[in-house]
Amino acid sequence: MGPKSDAMENNPDLKALPTTKRQWLRFWEPSQIEEPRVDPDLNHLNQVQRSAEVLRYSILRTEYWISPRGTLREWLRLNVAIAIVLGIPSLLIVPVVTYLINKFVTWSDLLVRIATNLAVLPGALLLAVGLFSALAFVIRRFFASSLTSTKP
Repeated sequence: MGPKSDAMENNPDLKALPTTKRQWLRFWEPSQIEEPRVDPDLNHLNQVQRSAEVLRYSILRTEYWISPRGTLREWLRLNVAIAIVLGIPSLLIVPVVTYLINKFVTWSDLLVRIATNLAVLPGALLLAVGLFSALAFVIRRFFASSLTSTKP
């Protein structure tokens, strides 16, 4: 691996740490930042290049002032790596999962409608048979009573 991994394996203080913390520290490799210097040809640059150089120097100077040992740069590098590791799969997988869940909701709604119709069907058939039987009974009574009342 390198000199850093050898130093980590031989360091008794790091061996006392939990395994997950040791694994994370393996990725943590801050390096000393050089103190920023202004470009010696600053006076010979045009206005746009001079502005860009001054902006570059100001940003590097601020970074050096905040973290001369490179911990800020390493922290940003580690967080960007974590964001990429979590972001790319989420950008590829989340839309597919959302689409599948949407289709599942549609299908389950259709299945609920089918089940509701199937549950209502026996009652509707029983009601139709009952009404048809009642109608047949009323018609038979009506014709039976009309036939008996017309007989001499």
